[in-house]
Amino acid sequence: MTKIREPLSVEFILGQILNKVSEDEIKLITGKSISHFRKCSDPDDKDHNLHFLDGIKLDVLLQKKQLGTPFLDNYTLIVENELKNIDEYGNLSSNLLNIGERIGNLMGVANQAIDPTGPSGSKISKKEKDDIHKAIADVEQKIAKLKLSVK
Repeated sequence: MTKIREPLSVEFILGQILNKVSEDEIKLITGKSISHFRKCSDPDDKDHNLHFLDGIKLDVLLQKKQLGTPFLDNYTLIVENELKNIDEYGNLSSNLLNIGERIGNLMGVANQAIDPTGPSGSKISKKEKDDIHKAIADVEQKIAKLKLSVK
């Protein structure tokens, strides 16, 4: 019996794709069997989910066959819909202050990492690099919120 899948769900899209590509094409591009993807397309099977990278590979395969990019299109549609539902993250000046605070933190972390009197001397340690990357990610997150507040 055919299972009813929610329109625009990953399972729905995957179910549609499996009718358009061969087992060999799927195996070649993903290294996985078509039966794996049939399990992933079952909305009741919570143990099998489509991996993001497999969705990308399937989109590439379909695009090469001139069948579009259904996962990319669906992902874009979902993200755009969610962004429409997001209220302003706060006023502009609040976002700018948050960015300034995060940049100050980034500068402090970076200065400690390059300080010759620090734990690793002038050489930046793995932990210090990790701390810098985390501080950069914080700044990027605040910039993303700023972009949303002025869209």
